[in-house]
Amino acid sequence: MVEAVITTLSGVLRLIPDRLPGKTRLGRMLLRPFRSQAPAILKDRAGCIYVMPSYAEPTALYIFTFGAYERDTQEVILKFLPETGTFIDVGANIGTLAIPIANARPQVSVICIEADTNIHRFLQENVSQNGCERVQIVSCVAGPTDGQLVAFYRAPDDKFGMGSLGPQFCNVPIMLQQQSLDNMLTRMDIHQVDVIKIDVEGAEVGVLRGAQRLLASERPPTVVFEFADWAEARIPGQQPGDAQAFLLASGYRLFRLERGGRIGEELLAPMRRGSAMLLAVPPDLHVPL
Repeated sequence: MVEAVITTLSGVLRLIPDRLPGKTRLGRMLLRPFRSQAPAILKDRAGCIYVMPSYAEPTALYIFTFGAYERDTQEVILKFLPETGTFIDVGANIGTLAIPIANARPQVSVICIEADTNIHRFLQENVSQNGCERVQIVSCVAGPTDGQLVAFYRAPDDKFGMGSLGPQFCNVPIMLQQQSLDNMLTRMDIHQVDVIKIDVEGAEVGVLRGAQRLLASERPPTVVFEFADWAEARIPGQQPGDAQAFLLASGYRLFRLERGGRIGEELLAPMRRGSAMLLAVPPDLHVPL
């Protein structure tokens, strides 16, 4: 009964233009009575089904209201991902980005990397529910080195999926195994990657440092990643903008991503303040502005 009501409300909401002011607020208000319902089940515009711990899960609001999570990011990834390419989703959460990509590109190989074991089981269920046969899941922290145990700070339920290597929410950390992308791909016998998405709550530069061979390869991947100054600042040993600086030093070109998946201005120096989704492309790759 609850699922039927939520499906109806979501269908009505999706008829409202996405850019209408107040749409997110309306979605939050309509979803509020169901936030404690567990587990939660939602279907996106593409027909993909997601099981999540509750409707308080942050991505639930966006799927409920807009029919997709980070649709603009999905569109940019698809611009650079060939029909038979390889896509790596670092910080895959419950699969709300990797699964629609796999659905839109059924011949693409997708690797989902998710650190939090609590999230990992939802990711596995969602990949299975959607019949994503070409999706592989790796449970680890993607970082600069292999074999090390690192402190990981989980997020509470209303921030589900926002765990970080940086101290947060006054939580005691758990210890998780770390792997570098370079060594992980070698073990998986993967030699070519087309697109990497990285969203790891401020630890993006660590992921990139563990992928130096891949980034310097004959056909380096396009990288889509999140920048948030506060998230990068809370992790010891780094400062905001370090992931951008690393990519620029590796010969990449950086661009801001705008609404609608549009590629915006080129960044000639790292952003150090604010937040944005960013695109990094190898120097010889054409950028469809």
